[in-house]
Amino acid sequence: MNSQIVKRTLGSSAIAATMLFCAPLAQADEMLSAGQKTEVESVIEEYLMKNPDVLLRAIQNVQAWQASEQAREQSASIAPVWDALVADSSVPSIGPVDAPVTVIEFFDYHCGYCKSAFDGVMEIAKEHDGKVRTIFVEFPILREESADAARAALAAAKQGKYMEIHEAFMSNRGLLDEERINDLATSAGVDVAKMREDMKSPEINGMLAQYSAMARSVGISGTPAFLINGTMVSGADMDRVNSLVLSGLEDAS
Repeated sequence: MNSQIVKRTLGSSAIAATMLFCAPLAQADEMLSAGQKTEVESVIEEYLMKNPDVLLRAIQNVQAWQASEQAREQSASIAPVWDALVADSSVPSIGPVDAPVTVIEFFDYHCGYCKSAFDGVMEIAKEHDGKVRTIFVEFPILREESADAARAALAAAKQGKYMEIHEAFMSNRGLLDEERINDLATSAGVDVAKMREDMKSPEINGMLAQYSAMARSVGISGTPAFLINGTMVSGADMDRVNSLVLSGLEDAS
């Protein structure tokens, strides 16, 4: 272990210990003379050089505390977003609103990982029918065409065709430009003229802006991202998503 690093660390430790146990903050530095500080640092340094596991455990404890604090802060930021999305009936979803487990997915229609996760997302909804609610949150961040596709999906929802167009867009393997969106919407039974008109509405643009703000507020910067009963899973880690779903169902049983 580098002795200079240890010395700097120990110097801070000695003063911190004095501050905690011997005197108020303003008087701590006056408690030890320069010679005494050097002597204390030397004693502690020698001890840690002979027992490096003590410093290692201290570092590990700090890291564990930091991880715990980050998890607590993230949980606190997720709660209001979670509550708002679960309560908002305008957000597309499948499954009963009183299901014991809720899965919220933030996605982009041009995201390959979202497409690879799609079958797993739908399988969870099908396998646990009546026990899982799945909420679909449009989060178009990859390209302008993603935003157009998201607007089209939300406009189709006004016609009761959200899941039909959602599945069509997720199954599409090319660019969702205007022509492709119209073709897929027609095949899904959507009134394209009405869809295009609704896509311009302030309501739909406002929904996308709100979803984006929600995602950013909880630290989501990529897709897909999932919230399962308030716990976040970043990326298409469907094993983790399934594990949290099963755990939620067990807790509710």
